Amino acid sequence: MRTVLITWRPFMARILLEWVASRGDELVLLETTQGRPTIRGDMWKSVLDQLPFEVPGVVARHTVEVAPLVESLEPDLVVSFSYPHLIDARTVGAARVAALNVHPGRLPEYRGPNPMWAIYRGEPEIDISVHRLATEYDTGEVLAVTTVPLDAAPTPEHVFGLWESAAGPTLDAAVDRVLSGEGGWAQPEGDVDVLPLFTAAEGELDWDVATRTLMCRWTACAMGGTPVTVPIDGVRRTVRGLRVVVDAATSDKPGTVLSSLGSDHIVAASDGLMLVEVD
Repeated sequence: MRTVLITWRPFMARILLEWVASRGDELVLLETTQGRPTIRGDMWKSVLDQLPFEVPGVVARHTVEVAPLVESLEPDLVVSFSYPHLIDARTVGAARVAALNVHPGRLPEYRGPNPMWAIYRGEPEIDISVHRLATEYDTGEVLAVTTVPLDAAPTPEHVFGLWESAAGPTLDAAVDRVLSGEGGWAQPEGDVDVLPLFTAAEGELDWDVATRTLMCRWTACAMGGTPVTVPIDGVRRTVRGLRVVVDAATSDKPGTVLSSLGSDHIVAASDGLMLVEVD
């Protein structure tokens, strides 16, 4: 199938490129962007660097700018994964088979730009959903879902690994459903909260909670680009790394620093000990 990919994160670009290659489909275009005015960076360079030499890539402020090009390529599939702009109707309509989005969250509960709320809240499992692109963010018919268990002490690397292993098979299931003529699951109409990006308050963690709660909140914020701070000897310090070293309750008061070596500290939480690396 002739396929157009749309993404602005290098990690998601790699997943999509590997998926297209695994199917033997023809990649005809990769569209990326510099981001929103409030969230800009040079990730687009790393996205385009992954492209095969013969495949064109384009950097757009909004997909409507590229819609005429997409239409001229007559793609069978348009597939997006992590894109900060709403994909316009012309681009969606250009797909002869389906226009799909990969959303790393359960829909509609974790609709919007921050599906990491599921991790922050300590859900025991997370979903990878593939739905049809629609006129509003994450509202289209859901075609396939993969549910995976979240580790007892999740890290960003663990979650990225779950996304990587689940995205391709979930996309395959969605495409198979479309080709077979099967419908998906319509999402509820009406008001559904779109979960916001984390604020600085979500990144202010304290030690009087469970070790898994700390790991979930730190992982979610780290993946969402929100700085995390914890108190060390009464001073809030920025976290660079966090892991559980003892997952059994201790007699030490939460927040007690048991040992320190440079920027590394062993600190008591409510039900175990954590190793935290701080700035």
